[in-house]
Amino acid sequence: MIDVVLCASGSDEVRIVHDLSRDHREDARVVRRCADLAETLAVAAAGIGDVVLIDLGVRGLGRDPLASLLRDAAVVGLRAPEDGELTALGLRHVVDPAAPVATILEVLRAAVAGDVDEDAAWTVPAEEEAPGEPGRLAVVWGPGGAPGRSTVAVNLAAEAARAGEEVVLVDADTYGPALSQVLGVLDEAPGLVAACRAYDRDALDEDTLDALLPLVQPGLRLLSGIGVPARWPELRRSALEGVWGALRRRGGLVVADVAAVLEEDEELSYDTAAPQRNAATLTALQRADVLLAVVGADPISLTRLLRERARLQELGAPAMEVLVNRVGSPVPGERVRELLDQRLPGVPVHLLPDDPAACRAARWDGALLAEAAPRSALRRSLREIADSAALLGEEAAPVIDEEPIRGPWPRWRRLVPIGGG
Repeated sequence: MIDVVLCASGSDEVRIVHDLSRDHREDARVVRRCADLAETLAVAAAGIGDVVLIDLGVRGLGRDPLASLLRDAAVVGLRAPEDGELTALGLRHVVDPAAPVATILEVLRAAVAGDVDEDAAWTVPAEEEAPGEPGRLAVVWGPGGAPGRSTVAVNLAAEAARAGEEVVLVDADTYGPALSQVLGVLDEAPGLVAACRAYDRDALDEDTLDALLPLVQPGLRLLSGIGVPARWPELRRSALEGVWGALRRRGGLVVADVAAVLEEDEELSYDTAAPQRNAATLTALQRADVLLAVVGADPISLTRLLRERARLQELGAPAMEVLVNRVGSPVPGERVRELLDQRLPGVPVHLLPDDPAACRAARWDGALLAEAAPRSALRRSLREIADSAALLGEEAAPVIDEEPIRGPWPRWRRLVPIGGG
């Protein structure tokens, strides 16, 4: 006897319950008829039923809820062939709700018997790398205290784009997202949230992803952040993993600006379905090819970096390069470099000069350093880092010192439509 938890639309639900009780009462029975996804999740978590038979069009259903259901019971999806907009969401057992009840029962038996391995039944296609050379993910991280992560991330991405690379800049800071404002993009939309939602619905294809990436300068596209920090619960770990995979498969360079906090909530870590505030940072670091750690040229920021190194290694982050920001008097840069060489032997160290006037001008204009202060020392230092093989790859050619950029670039960015290019 198979105990079935059923979540389906009215006519389909009535027919399935009626036919099972009339023709197959010795083979299967419906032990709970659920009105919505929340009730279905609760019933499955309580251990009621051997299999969940659920309409794939039910409101709120996605990869995360299905993953929760699969931990507690077998799952069979109901989807009509004409419902082309509905995907199977990775399920291996899907049946037409209009099929004869004997056919539905056969699929239920297969799911309960585990003809497909439980782990294989829940697939995450985005973790599969495309054939050939995938894109690269460079994460710009830094300890707490506003060392200048966003400024560095934006301008490194812009310089890499000017070097001929196709670059996607991602605002993955769940505490202080700001890249849209830094770039002067007024048509701000929560791009990262939309990408996670599309992945959760198994709809994050190439066209959908491109529509979420407005062009902010030639070769540089932006996946905007959550806008309001309170929206962080909409970024779930499994969806973020899928988004990083989709961005890498797109090719080119992905530069992610992430928050400082590396802690994983111990209570929530045991509940894999619960959202986690730092999931964006943690998943990016775990999938990164390049880690650029931005610190201020002061004892507090440097000490915080040294204390976080063990945590970075624990997360499996790649070997880092340190970018010491705001270097200048009274502490000479070489003294800072000597200190880091002693405490972090073998770690590359880059010194970024303190240039508050250039940074203020760029922020007020919503412009890049290449636009607001093209000859500044800070811009030259960032361009040298962007030209490095570690960031761009061995085949990238460094740009030759060019003429300063002219024209109303911040206004031009405002006119680029979301999804345009």
